[in-house]
Amino acid sequence: MTLLLCLGGIWLLGFGLVRWLFPRPIGWSLHNILLFSLAIGAGAGVASCLYFLALMLVGPSVAILGSAMGVVVAIALALGFVTKRKGIELDWAEGSEDSKVPRYLIALFVVAAALAVIMFLGAITYNPHGEEAAWSIWNLRARFLFRAGAFWRDAFSSDLGWSHTDYPLLLPGLVALCWKLSGRESTDAPIAIAFLFALGTTGVLVSALGVLRGKIHALMAGTLLLGTASFVALSAALYGDVPLSLYILATLALLCFQDRHPDDLRFSALAGLMVGFAAWTRNEGMIFAVAVIVARAFALFRFGERNKLVPQLVRLLAGLLAPLGVVIVFKLRVSGPSDLFALPASVIVKNLADVGRWIMTAEGLVFVLFTMARFLIPIILVLALYWYLVRFQVDARDRAALLTAGIALALTLATQLLFNILYAGNLAVEISTSLERILLQLWPAALLIFFLASAPLQLIAPKPQKKANKPGRRIVETR
Repeated sequence: MTLLLCLGGIWLLGFGLVRWLFPRPIGWSLHNILLFSLAIGAGAGVASCLYFLALMLVGPSVAILGSAMGVVVAIALALGFVTKRKGIELDWAEGSEDSKVPRYLIALFVVAAALAVIMFLGAITYNPHGEEAAWSIWNLRARFLFRAGAFWRDAFSSDLGWSHTDYPLLLPGLVALCWKLSGRESTDAPIAIAFLFALGTTGVLVSALGVLRGKIHALMAGTLLLGTASFVALSAALYGDVPLSLYILATLALLCFQDRHPDDLRFSALAGLMVGFAAWTRNEGMIFAVAVIVARAFALFRFGERNKLVPQLVRLLAGLLAPLGVVIVFKLRVSGPSDLFALPASVIVKNLADVGRWIMTAEGLVFVLFTMARFLIPIILVLALYWYLVRFQVDARDRAALLTAGIALALTLATQLLFNILYAGNLAVEISTSLERILLQLWPAALLIFFLASAPLQLIAPKPQKKANKPGRRIVETR
């Protein structure tokens, strides 16, 4: 019960924040589904940053930590529910196809969701501590933070260099916070957090595409994501990759909304906050942060929207500032040395000039693209066939957002592959263990891009219209 109260407080913190930015009356609506999903990421990020700052400033005091959380949650709720400002209402995209969603598509989405939940529960029942990296890195760090008391910095000792002591603390900090406030250590907290991040990722994808493209595209993308068995398995593994995928997806979805509503710069501010939380989740998030800023600037410049460049980047950087400051403090004052500085320059140059490592990486990428998601038919072939039949039809309003997302994801992937080539000791093992995981970090955002760019669909034939009688023709009844 205490854990549920803790998780509920973290979610309310995020919900108050996002509702303050985009107010909407409480009730069942697509707008509130989007806010519900974004609140999971926002609340988790703020709570984790608050926990780390409390450790740095006053130490592991449960009373101070609980009081600080209570005050922050109260402030967020006051902002979210007392605000009088008027916000943009995000509703289903306009279009005739939205009112004609076939029942079988809804049924497929429901079945995919049910099977994903069953798979997740089965995986964590069989392995409640998660996969190897969960108990040797993420939850190991959380246990140090929870158990060590005043000696919590020992979690980043050089003796534990094998556990990647330079990894940011959003996930371990969140787990340790829940343990602290609930008063006990259990596997329930990391499992519940993993489930919430998977739920939030699905919610953001479906609701964002519902706003941008309509019900059909939203349900198709949601079904594909929930049908990606490796994504569900990665969630149940209790790694930091699915939380990172939520922040990447949320960032790019908010930038899509920014282009649909160019006068409301709150979308860019919240996107910046999500970018900062991505950097606080994994080191790959810092790569994405740089990539999305560069991509956004290029896209706005490319499509002649130079007058929007400075205002949007200022808001983006303003939202990024607070979590980035936490990351910088962690890197300079707490974390252990990064693996990137362990190799001598001569070895890095040798790896760079080794053509075999480039070929091995390219082969591994192609192999994973065709085997990812564990579908009977390779998902990349399914998407290629869909594109061939439907083709793309990009709305002029979405050009800058699509270019931003495409460049940001491409740069993030290319940089991670380059780091593997330069720094991996055993490249074959690194490719076999991490390449699919890297692609899955980007998979929800890739689905957003794909279905945002695809042409409208009409899956139900329109009802034939009755022919009107020609003027002057008489209808004679016969008996």
